[in-house]
Amino acid sequence: MSDPRMLSKLAQIDRLSRRRFLGGAASLAAAAAASGLVLPRRALAADDTVRFCSWGGSLQDLQRQYVLDPFEEASGIKVVEDSLPFPSRIKAMVDSGNLEFDVVETDLLTVYTLEDMGEYFEPIDYSMLSAEALAGIPDELKHEKAVGYFYWSYNIGYRTDKFGGAVPQDWADVWDVDKFPGDRTLTSGSDGQYPNLEFALMADGVAKEDLYPLDVDRAFASLDRIKPHVNKWWSSGSEVVQLFTSGEVTTGSTYSGRILTAKDEGAPVDLNWNQGQASLDYLMIVKGAPMEPAMKLLDALLKVQPQVDIFNAYAGGPANADVLAGLKPGRASVLPSDPANLSKMYVQDSRWWADNFGAVVDRFNEWSLL
Repeated sequence: MSDPRMLSKLAQIDRLSRRRFLGGAASLAAAAAASGLVLPRRALAADDTVRFCSWGGSLQDLQRQYVLDPFEEASGIKVVEDSLPFPSRIKAMVDSGNLEFDVVETDLLTVYTLEDMGEYFEPIDYSMLSAEALAGIPDELKHEKAVGYFYWSYNIGYRTDKFGGAVPQDWADVWDVDKFPGDRTLTSGSDGQYPNLEFALMADGVAKEDLYPLDVDRAFASLDRIKPHVNKWWSSGSEVVQLFTSGEVTTGSTYSGRILTAKDEGAPVDLNWNQGQASLDYLMIVKGAPMEPAMKLLDALLKVQPQVDIFNAYAGGPANADVLAGLKPGRASVLPSDPANLSKMYVQDSRWWADNFGAVVDRFNEWSLL
């Protein structure tokens, strides 16, 4: 019998995963998952079929255009797409033996949470991946059961028309409402967001290299100081960009991709990469998947040129340095994996959050009502 505490934790991680598609278009599978409908199970994959699950929206459209369709045509292996790889879905299908997808894009928090309960992913056979696919990926992103794919980030966002040309340089500046007046926004503890404990600690003087393990009490004491100035605790990318573009807030946390898109569209907003949080999506193979076609698709997803095409259009930062180097002029400088940007940030400790996410979110939600 499953431990009720672990199942509760899994439900919380599911809610965390929702942030990936809030505000985006949903596939049939996505709509069904969100509404509680149950779709008919697919038959188990054969060697001439491989099933891929990402998060829908513009990224999966680009993956289809530059990887999935060309792979199917070149290999003769049919690719069946799915979306929304919630941890609970992965657990249920592996436990039942009825897999709905084989290759999946998700994060290490999902891997750690599920692997604490059993074996839910296959070891990656790196000998089956081409030298081209692996050469530019740092060794620290080549895990036993996951390989790094792309970075995304939370950063300091700010209005460029509110501070007389001054720019918030760090989270201490964001907390300084005298130096940088106006309302703030930070992440909520709902719809799968992480409360911004790391930002609160850096605002209180903790260096980014010394964040983990997080001092939760100190973080909440720091949040106490900024709480009266928070206009709204945001939950989705569309919500936070609206807070900035409408002028409701002057500075706070935001997704890098969202705020830079708004800047490109003419809004008086920008970001500072300093003290941002870099997070990674990984590619992995679900336990029990047919390994040969799954590894072939994994290799195709990791090839350099298809990723160049994808990340020239999508606001994520490729983990592969060769992909980053191949982007069109000026493109890398606005992505979180550019060395100049990544060096200013810290990488989220997924292991710490896998162990503490539920307790932190429960405490934050209670605290936010006080």
